[in-house]
Amino acid sequence: MNQSQHNKQVLMIGLEAGEPTLVKKWAEEGKLPAFKHLIERGSWRQLRSTTEISSGATWASLITGTNPAKHGMAFYHRQLKPGTYRIQKKYAEETAVDPFWQSLSQNGKRTAVLDVPDSHVTKNLNGMMIVGWGAEGLNAKQRSWPKNLFKDIFSRFGHHPLEFWYQEKPKTIEGWKELEEKLLEGTRRRTEIAKWILEKEPWDFYLIGYAETHWVGHYFWHICDPRHPEYDADLHHACGDPVLKVYQEVDRGIDALLKIYPEATILIVSNTGMGPNFSGQHLLPEILTRLGYSGKKKPKGIHNFLPGHRWGPYYAIKKFESVIPPPLMQKIKRITPEKVWDSVTRYILSMGNNWKNSKAFNVPSDYSGAIRINLKGREPEGKVEPGSEYDKICELITQDLMELINSETGERAVKGVVKTKELYQGEHLDELQDLIVQWNLSAPINHLESKKIGKVSGVLPDKRTGAHMVNGFLLACGKGIKSNQEFDEAHILDVAPTILHLFEQPVPKIMDGKILSDIFK
Repeated sequence: MNQSQHNKQVLMIGLEAGEPTLVKKWAEEGKLPAFKHLIERGSWRQLRSTTEISSGATWASLITGTNPAKHGMAFYHRQLKPGTYRIQKKYAEETAVDPFWQSLSQNGKRTAVLDVPDSHVTKNLNGMMIVGWGAEGLNAKQRSWPKNLFKDIFSRFGHHPLEFWYQEKPKTIEGWKELEEKLLEGTRRRTEIAKWILEKEPWDFYLIGYAETHWVGHYFWHICDPRHPEYDADLHHACGDPVLKVYQEVDRGIDALLKIYPEATILIVSNTGMGPNFSGQHLLPEILTRLGYSGKKKPKGIHNFLPGHRWGPYYAIKKFESVIPPPLMQKIKRITPEKVWDSVTRYILSMGNNWKNSKAFNVPSDYSGAIRINLKGREPEGKVEPGSEYDKICELITQDLMELINSETGERAVKGVVKTKELYQGEHLDELQDLIVQWNLSAPINHLESKKIGKVSGVLPDKRTGAHMVNGFLLACGKGIKSNQEFDEAHILDVAPTILHLFEQPVPKIMDGKILSDIFK
């Protein structure tokens, strides 16, 4: 099968949370030969992402070409429900903007989309689609188009070894090895599925997402990074570098896919990077309390039963897992209807918060701090007037946070605080946090202090040692693409317009990104 059979073929491979510095380093060292070959033949650049809103905003931004204030997806696992003080799970079908492949499909392009995060199956797609065969964080029904495609995949290739995994952190070397092997086996099966579908017909556009790079970065970062406080030499000796192993398995998968479409235009994209999980957001609720932004009037009842809620959902999750162990939680989840599970668990995480009595409160996110102002006219019991009072409280919080010192390093703990509305505009802006707290990622944040708050202490109750970093990457290769070039940083919002341009289709006005025309000869 070659490109002469078709006017244009584009093969896109998505590496979830693929870290650009590791890919470049290992490619240069010859440890990722497929990547090395493509970098030499193509164009490379880092992509700034929307991960400071949340990692949950990144894929929606990438596939729609719009910012989070337009598509409405933030930390969809635990996102504030508009008009309430409760957390909800937000589903892919609630994304306010269609993915770019809808335009390709509607214009007659045969399209295949396999396991891309924050997407859902649409019956009118001109091609094939699967959602949820092996998803790191699924927010849509496990479905396929055509409907019987999933049945064929399960019968031929089985289920992903980590399907519906509750994400329990291993406690033994054997447990770590088992998790590593499941990730490698999942990567191999994913490649086999991708090859099987790729060979069915000469697709115009083909997109496959690898979730294993996401999983391995979250859970094995302390094994690959000797600077990490949890680095364990014995574990490293026993397991080697699982992050490298997964990337190498993906590299072999890429090589196998390229052999099927040797003349296609190749796009390899990462939505966000990965690095050490040195967030300080777990301390924000107590910091806001000491700064006087949390209400003095306390909610009644349940907060006494769930003392973790004083410090937010992070600690509440830890408390519940101490009562109901993760293996039992996983069994309960398997037998509970998905939307029932999502509704009940998010309701529990909302219980006992004092947000309605506060001027400002910390909403869930996965690395950056996320602060919401209790604004009159937007929140049900708002305390802060829009306009000058809102701006003043944002300014004061920013000043106070910039004074925070990491007690263990003596360095400032916060490198910046950004108003979301200064970054993004759209009809869903009011669903996002008002302030983004950018942490200094040089060291763990267990103790924060300043003259105003004194000292606040607490260990981040997150079982994941890796966290999402700001930059992903784009590697483009093929006819018409410049060779052996490295360009200045662009944005993940630019991916969708560039793909539409490849197919000579107009870029919708709603898209915020631009065509990356500099990569073309």
